[in-house]
Amino acid sequence: MKKQLAVLLALSCLVGCNTNTASQQSISVEETSYETSADVIVVGAGAAGMTAAITAAENGTKVILLEKSNIVGGNTYCAVNGINAADSKVQLENAEYQANGTKEGLKELQMNNADVKEELVDAFVNHSGELIDWLSDMGVQFKVDVQNDQRNQSTNYYMLQAEGDEPTAVTMLATVSKQLEKTDGLTLYKNMDVYDLLTDDGNVNGVVAKDKDGSDVEFHASKVVLATGGFGQNHELVGKVNPGLANTITDEIAPTTGEGLLMAQKLGAATVNLDAIQTFPHVIAGYGLITPMNLPGGFVPDAIFVNSSAKRFTAETFMAVDDVLAQKDGVVYCIFTRKNLNDKLNSIVQAGFIKEGDTVEELAENLGLDKDALKETVDAFNQDIADGKDDEFGREENLNSIEGKLYGYRFGVGAHYFMGGILINANTEVLKEDGTVINGLYAAGEVTGGFHGIFRVDGSGVGDSFVFGRISGQEVSK
Repeated sequence: MKKQLAVLLALSCLVGCNTNTASQQSISVEETSYETSADVIVVGAGAAGMTAAITAAENGTKVILLEKSNIVGGNTYCAVNGINAADSKVQLENAEYQANGTKEGLKELQMNNADVKEELVDAFVNHSGELIDWLSDMGVQFKVDVQNDQRNQSTNYYMLQAEGDEPTAVTMLATVSKQLEKTDGLTLYKNMDVYDLLTDDGNVNGVVAKDKDGSDVEFHASKVVLATGGFGQNHELVGKVNPGLANTITDEIAPTTGEGLLMAQKLGAATVNLDAIQTFPHVIAGYGLITPMNLPGGFVPDAIFVNSSAKRFTAETFMAVDDVLAQKDGVVYCIFTRKNLNDKLNSIVQAGFIKEGDTVEELAENLGLDKDALKETVDAFNQDIADGKDDEFGREENLNSIEGKLYGYRFGVGAHYFMGGILINANTEVLKEDGTVINGLYAAGEVTGGFHGIFRVDGSGVGDSFVFGRISGQEVSK
């Protein structure tokens, strides 16, 4: 049931992200020598980590920010919807929000399943407006975007969109990235893979990382913030916490292999809802999501799906999640004709993720499939539907022959967003199973759990990262 809920949630979001289109910010930092001592170390330079680092530094705290990759921004660049908040200045100036929006309403929106931690929802609601005002002061221009979201069962007056052509998350990240560069007391090191936490008498007091040359570097501070995101790139861990998703791939662009979660667990951190993973039905590895509006035929594709043996295995639909996951290693292929090559798919052909062939055999060779097996499958499908019926699997729509120049790509079900993670309190302190805190250890963003429970509301994934990032930055600078 949880898996089905996560799939439906992903379908409603209809978000997409790929490494070819994200406008990621790359900040140049000298990395030949390192400053290794600070008041606070923040691990991960996505939305949560950058917000935490800037906030702490603005409060006079010396901060070292460590990023595993060579770019900042993380998977927040994948978000194409807005951000939820309550009682920000721009909302309080909006007539429709004034008439209908309250902090209580946003809380009701978030308290939608039994696994949600009310303490975290209260913290989010009470600090979300402040976060928007902070970003507005940096130059982000927001507008209220009233949502009629059937999943939320009521009108949502809490969504904000950034003005401009870019997605809201991209606009916010670009602004925060610029602020990062000019914030005094903050040092960023990229290509720094943190793999262990240092402790002294039970208190966290630093981290150990490998730099781009593979050398170990110790960084020391009295407080550490984990903002390392989910674990979509850790296939083994996904399968361990949710065996039903063992055959998923991921659309995540950041190197999210779960180090933050695993390091915290080594120190006894409590975790919640690790199996609550939002999936997306149609993902090309290395590229990203393919939404129904870009898939030939939409929700009922004008295409055939085949497995690694080049055999059809289902009545093709966008939501054929269980059937895809049941195939060997979750590996399947979408085969379609030239008449279905829309502009978006054509751009993916040009990028090399979609293969083409003048014949079935040529396409099979380019996809690495058995030529005879694929030819047999295509011929059988064409013969079967000649009378307007799919006798093999019962598909009723888009029964068009597969002929002429053909196109195909390998895809799978994607592990997209991780609702569960490290359990924190309202101050973003990491908690043990007995409810006590791990001294000196904080966490924010997708590495944490409890705020969403098992259901993520549109706009609150981005909100989670930015709002709790800001809370953690305020707390570690006290």
